[in-house]
Amino acid sequence: MDLARYRSIVLLTGAGLSHSAGLPTYRGPGGLWTDERLAKLSDAAALATDRAAVCDLFWSFRRAIGAVQPTPAHRVLAAFEEALPRGTKFHIITQNVDGLHQRAGSRNVCEFHGSLRRWRCEVCTTELEPPDGDAPVHCGERMRPSVVLFGEPIPVDAERTVKQALRDCDLFVAIGTSGTVEPASSFVRWAELSGARRVLLNLEVFDGARALFTECDAGPADELVPRWFG
Repeated sequence: MDLARYRSIVLLTGAGLSHSAGLPTYRGPGGLWTDERLAKLSDAAALATDRAAVCDLFWSFRRAIGAVQPTPAHRVLAAFEEALPRGTKFHIITQNVDGLHQRAGSRNVCEFHGSLRRWRCEVCTTELEPPDGDAPVHCGERMRPSVVLFGEPIPVDAERTVKQALRDCDLFVAIGTSGTVEPASSFVRWAELSGARRVLLNLEVFDGARALFTECDAGPADELVPRWFG
């Protein structure tokens, strides 16, 4: 696929991109949010009622992420970005909080839902990347992960970055996400308003996706991404 001819490329990546690294998805079979307890602890309200359990849960996720490596798909996308002609705009908007894009070498990454690499103090607002070991404490309180929990708004800077990227994109590709629920469904509609070619690469192509995307390709990310971006 000759994708290098596009001048403003936006990728949206989801949990399906990191699945082969050994990380679970969220809503599919065996996904994290199919466990009622995990879903409850991922709600912002739980910070007030069960802060220790929330922080311990997300610290365990952070440890699991630290034990895996970027997938072949992550590495192909980083190499594709590196090889783009000078002047081409390239944005990765990721719904993932695992930091695997950056570890693979991708540079222009917007972490739409935050990152488990960073933790912040809700007393003084200090944010840092804590060392391995025990979950961090600051100002006498357990620090929380710098991720967007259920019930919390998307950070303003992330919203602004996404809108600017989609405003003039000519190629939009959603990878490892259904593309039919928010925020992906809004993103693809914004890309359509820009006149962009819209491609979905996902394990399954769900009902409604073909009405949103100009092309859909079903399969594992580690097979589809090299085919399209290799």
